[in-house]
Amino acid sequence: MNKTIIQFLLALLLPSCMATAQITTRDNAKGSAKEYFEKADNHYAFGRLELSDSLLKLAVKEKDNFIDAWILLGHINLEYLKKYDVASAAYEKVKLLKSDYLSDVDFQLGRCYMNRGEYAKARTVLKSFLTQSKIVAQSRMLAEKMLGDCDFAEEAIKNPVSIKPLNLGKGVNTEEDESMPSLTADGKYLYFTRHTGTGIYQDEDIFVSINSAAGFTKANSVGANINTLEYIEGAQSIAPSGKYLFFTSADRRDGVGKADIYMSRKTGDIWEKPNNIGSPVNSPGWDAQPCISADGRTLYFASVRGTGKGGSDIWYSNLTENGTWSQPQLLSNSINTMYDEMRPFVHPDGNTLYFSSNGLPGMGGYDIYVSRKTADGNWGKPENLGYPINTPGDEIGIFISTDGSTAYYASEQSDSYGQMDIYSFEMPQHARPSYTSYIKGNVFDNDSRDPLFASIQIYDLATGKLFSSLSTDRINGTFLSTLPAGYDYAVEVLKDGYLFYSHNISLKDVRDGTPFELNIPLNRIKVGGKVVLNNVFFESDKYELKAESKAELEVVVKLIEKNPSLKIEIGGHTDNSGTEEKNKALSQSRAKSVYDYLVSKGADAGRITFKGYSSSQPIADNTSPEGKAKNRRTEFTVTGI
Repeated sequence: MNKTIIQFLLALLLPSCMATAQITTRDNAKGSAKEYFEKADNHYAFGRLELSDSLLKLAVKEKDNFIDAWILLGHINLEYLKKYDVASAAYEKVKLLKSDYLSDVDFQLGRCYMNRGEYAKARTVLKSFLTQSKIVAQSRMLAEKMLGDCDFAEEAIKNPVSIKPLNLGKGVNTEEDESMPSLTADGKYLYFTRHTGTGIYQDEDIFVSINSAAGFTKANSVGANINTLEYIEGAQSIAPSGKYLFFTSADRRDGVGKADIYMSRKTGDIWEKPNNIGSPVNSPGWDAQPCISADGRTLYFASVRGTGKGGSDIWYSNLTENGTWSQPQLLSNSINTMYDEMRPFVHPDGNTLYFSSNGLPGMGGYDIYVSRKTADGNWGKPENLGYPINTPGDEIGIFISTDGSTAYYASEQSDSYGQMDIYSFEMPQHARPSYTSYIKGNVFDNDSRDPLFASIQIYDLATGKLFSSLSTDRINGTFLSTLPAGYDYAVEVLKDGYLFYSHNISLKDVRDGTPFELNIPLNRIKVGGKVVLNNVFFESDKYELKAESKAELEVVVKLIEKNPSLKIEIGGHTDNSGTEEKNKALSQSRAKSVYDYLVSKGADAGRITFKGYSSSQPIADNTSPEGKAKNRRTEFTVTGI
């Protein structure tokens, strides 16, 4: 704090010789003090808060007992400039000049003290405020909640969470405010909101920085298709794949309400012009701070609408089969309160929700909480992430990495380049989501090596249900999908005119590990083409198909149906363990089991043959367990087209 500000604050706290004399108000003010105040009031009305603040300081310097100027000075610094030391000194002066002039002066002082972390002082003035006989019910309830927060905060400070925030550096952070971080599942691209201006008339744009070996690179605007000169764009959520960006913009000509949610799709390196996602998600009220689920089927967002529980609540909407969004539903009462809930983030594990609230027990402002899905599919009781993740100020917006180990959030720290910067820290174990990995791939033509626009279908092998369906990028053939641990997956890559690609990923008992990055060549359908069915399973030394095989075999059925002249041979293969006679019989029986299943599902039996090859056609070394496992396989070969 510089010398001028210190002198100013000390002057505010000096006993006033005018305390018992007539006070100056906006009605009886004269001379330059009145002129300063009127100009300040005008600047305040038009959102020029810094100018208003400067003029008010001149007004009270001219007239130390100018009580209305002190009140407005306190209000501007508490509500907008967030200079709580100036605000508390101003309200203290109001109380000293005439203690009953502003009926809620103790309430406002309580808010100032809590934002400064002075909980004992806040408790004193809040209790004083509650002794008044005539208090608005809403203010009484809030004051009582704040008293509870004082108790919670003091206990939290005694038992801090061990974290060490790391500033993301000059590539991301500037003298402006940065907030609302959101990363792609591979952690490569960081999207965030940058604020310019102050007070009411702030502008916001969306920027992106690349996570490189040397740290985050210098951030660039996401482009003119999204960021405009006329409107604000911010509070964004990047889909884990990096292909869809949901964000908030206000007062647009195509808007439904005050603030709406928009969506843009990325093709190659270019973000397309965004579309308002429309009703019923966007309402005549305020709809903002979207978060798209990892599977792209559920949109969570904050909204102020008449059917909510309090101020801002958290809602969700599901994507319907016809590609529209369903009527939004409130999250459970365990999440939403009569106050404000903001900035939802549902981790790719699908079961862990992080959000901000000022209605639950906390440190005083907006705190960040975690909630987990219960067995019945509802969200459980929220848990405050603790101090110093949460502070006396506002914490709105946190993002957790795909593997759950790292958190990103905006905070005001001693090493900030501006007021608010984006930081990361190692996520405490108690607040981590379940481990989640991802599969990232490049799909291309095996002959020309050209990228392909293809379909990716990922199945939960235990249930046979489709877990995720997506497409590769139309230009570069890339894709990315998150995969929560605890499941085994079948990955099928399909394109008309090509044989499909089969891959198996097991995360059944995995708690950490390396993500899956694949180069996937697709072969055109031609005689001699082969596909190894990596998701067809048998018990050891048996030939009955396991239930987990059915998802992939359905893909084979569809391939046969789409290509009426296609003929295939099902081949069964073993490793070289055991006798040739036994392996021959086993491989023949397994091939027949696959044949029988395909025919039972409607495939033309006249176009399918089967044969057991025993260990005669190895594709890997039979001297290692890994090689033997690859050789124990079922595949099909194109015999005619």
